[in-house]
Amino acid sequence: MTQILLSYFIDNNSPYYIGTTKPSITPKNQINRGDDYNTHIIRVENHTGTHIDAPKHFIDSGKEISEFSIMDFTYKHPIILECRKGPGEFITPDDVLKTNLDKYNCVLFKTGFGKYRDSDLNKYLTQNPGISPETVHWLRQEHQNIKCIGIDTISMSRFNDAEVAKKTHITAFKEDKNYGDPLFFIEDMKLDEFTKELQNIESITVVPWQIRGIDSAPCTVIARLK
Repeated sequence: MTQILLSYFIDNNSPYYIGTTKPSITPKNQINRGDDYNTHIIRVENHTGTHIDAPKHFIDSGKEISEFSIMDFTYKHPIILECRKGPGEFITPDDVLKTNLDKYNCVLFKTGFGKYRDSDLNKYLTQNPGISPETVHWLRQEHQNIKCIGIDTISMSRFNDAEVAKKTHITAFKEDKNYGDPLFFIEDMKLDEFTKELQNIESITVVPWQIRGIDSAPCTVIARLK
């Protein structure tokens, strides 16, 4: 059974959200310098590269990433929604109303904006589309079977729109009797390299870095094909 990665490797040139720390991977011990072995120092913020946001990211009483089990990150009924968006545009309820989401528990939005990650980094970082708070509200209220949302942009929220960004995340993460379980957000996903494969995904497993005490974590996203 074929598997593909829907996440990016982290390196010194990985995109990082403006205002956060640039990733740095530097050699420490090196065999070619006379050491007996190789080691590296890795310095990254926990929202670097493909990463998964847990409720603790915006709600201090929410669960941190290490409090969930691997089964919480295993999705046997995913769907990839082609939802082309330009700079600064929102994914709105109208974009998802036409699709029956009743049987799915993970929705990955392919906006097409991932193509700028390598070709136009500034555009990728400063003009990304996002998902509106109203769409998150609608998904949580009308489709409580959905546990996770992913997107092929640097953030689920468009750049330089702090109030809307806060509302989008809190709507996803808060406990509410009218909603299902709080959602996970996966940001900076690798969806642009795959066309036919995305229509044949059987399940998705997200593997966050195993670090206690942090709100969210970089992750590996493994898609199993039918």
